[in-house]
Amino acid sequence: MAWRSGPWLALVAVGLLVLVVRQVEDPEPILCGRDVTPGSDTLVMLSASWCGYCRRARDYLQTQAIAHCEYDIDDGAEGRRLFDTLPQRVVPTIRIHDDVLVGFNRAEIEQTLMAHGLMTLPE
Repeated sequence: MAWRSGPWLALVAVGLLVLVVRQVEDPEPILCGRDVTPGSDTLVMLSASWCGYCRRARDYLQTQAIAHCEYDIDDGAEGRRLFDTLPQRVVPTIRIHDDVLVGFNRAEIEQTLMAHGLMTLPE
């Protein structure tokens, strides 16, 4: 059976378009040490470029204008060092003061930020 180039070509074009649009939508990480020096009120996230939940967490934090920065566990010595000290091997790992949250859970992040006085309930 001969391959028809029309449908396959269209399918490949749509796939490439989806990849390009997805990359445009993903916000760039705010890197600890390079873009921001983490302070006492800064949420710190350990992330990886390949992690979908990290991208979702980054998008949420930036959309909500929550003071934060990231260490990439694959591309930075400090990120790898911090990741190696953790008992769990999960990204994203989010630190808010002394609380460590594993994975991306909006409600858990909001509750922890409110507990530390870093977020208030919307009016």
